[in-house]
Amino acid sequence: MKFKKVMALGMAVLMTAGLAVGCGSKEEKTTVNENGEEVVTLKWVTIGSGMPDNYDSWIAKVNEYLEEKLAVNLEMEVIPWGNWDDRRNIIISTNEPYDIIFGASNNYTSDIQLGAYADITDLISENMKEFNELMPSMYWDSVRVDGKIYGVPTYKDSTLSNYAIWDKELVDKYDIDYKNLTDFDDLTPVFEELKAGENDYPVYLKNDGIYSIFDVYDQIGAEMQILGVRYDDPDGKVCFTLEEPDVFSALETFHEWYQKGIINPDASTLDEARVYNMWRIAQGWESAGKTSWGPQMGKEVVVNKLGDTILSNDTVRGSLNMVSTNSKYPEKCLQLLNLVNVDTTLRDMFYYGEEGVNFEYVDVDGETKVHKINEDWPMAGYTQGTFFTVTPVETDLEDQWSEIKELNENAVPSVMLGFNFDSSEVSDQLSNCREIWLRYKKEMMTGVNDPNKTVPELKEELMKAGFQDILNEAQKQVDEYLAGK
Repeated sequence: MKFKKVMALGMAVLMTAGLAVGCGSKEEKTTVNENGEEVVTLKWVTIGSGMPDNYDSWIAKVNEYLEEKLAVNLEMEVIPWGNWDDRRNIIISTNEPYDIIFGASNNYTSDIQLGAYADITDLISENMKEFNELMPSMYWDSVRVDGKIYGVPTYKDSTLSNYAIWDKELVDKYDIDYKNLTDFDDLTPVFEELKAGENDYPVYLKNDGIYSIFDVYDQIGAEMQILGVRYDDPDGKVCFTLEEPDVFSALETFHEWYQKGIINPDASTLDEARVYNMWRIAQGWESAGKTSWGPQMGKEVVVNKLGDTILSNDTVRGSLNMVSTNSKYPEKCLQLLNLVNVDTTLRDMFYYGEEGVNFEYVDVDGETKVHKINEDWPMAGYTQGTFFTVTPVETDLEDQWSEIKELNENAVPSVMLGFNFDSSEVSDQLSNCREIWLRYKKEMMTGVNDPNKTVPELKEELMKAGFQDILNEAQKQVDEYLAGK
């Protein structure tokens, strides 16, 4: 785009001059809607499987709706999963123009420290009234940093529940006792049998691997998978998670699977995984097997819950949308996010896609439901807004939204719930250690490397970069927090 070329040439001058660079500054809009309001354009950057094939026709319908409701036009950039970290980091570090960006706990506080996001604390009550009525107030508390709010949490399965998902056809064919297979070691002989019988990879991964192994460790705002406090540890020991017995054992098993051809050999290089999986782990809820996981790969699946449902700062921060500190229209950004959450017509447009192309409304026993015309819609529904205003699909026999609410209400709170790590004293060490972990992460998480060799090598590098300083500072703050509870 011409604008991006101009920005690339002029960014240094603009930053030096201290000028605000935001999406709203890229062009002056003079369009007005039927109510005589000036229509402004907002850019929203999010994650998914890439840009929709029917983006132009979809966004035209969205903008027609938004012009009337909010005097807003919207531009979307949907970044593919595998490119997300790199692309998002470039956007933030180069001050590239946007108005709203998706994010999660692994970058929230560090981006705030960089000054990337607007403080929206005093704008929420006026611009998000309906959403405030919908969402529990404690979720706002979970995203506060130094008492201020910089992100709008997505009110959804805001606790963490992991499920093993199995292709039911294979479970029946091989008589797999899937409900009792909760340890990775126990899965190995089953996967060997599936490998031999199906001539395929039972564990098909992309480059982030089986990252659920870290979910029992609260990352305490340090934003590194390799540092955390176990959610149920009353002593609050800050761990190098790779050395914890459960994580290290899992890494050993992944390496064994890789060597045996259970994991696809190109896993560490794949940005996107294939659609079909004999088995995988996903965060969600049980009925998602019928409404989402199964239909996505065109198979009937069975699922089995793994471990507790956990509530933590990280689980609430697992899906956030932030307003750029350089946006000219922060109020409009919040009004848009409010509408996406509470207006079912707009919510369905984001969640299901274009009416008549990706989905259509049908009547089921006097109730309006959604029939999916296809499974092509690439935007990730959990990133956009609440689940509780989405129109159910026609096959929904269970009330899955009530199921999610029940999981939220009965979750086990992390011992570190409400704690925010102040990393200001070790910010350089954290930045260096994050970069080191990223260099090792793909091959370690996909089983390529032997953890018995690689974990010590990684630890040595981390210690030289100041990892012990981070551990000491984090432990000091955690001890003070727990002592004051």
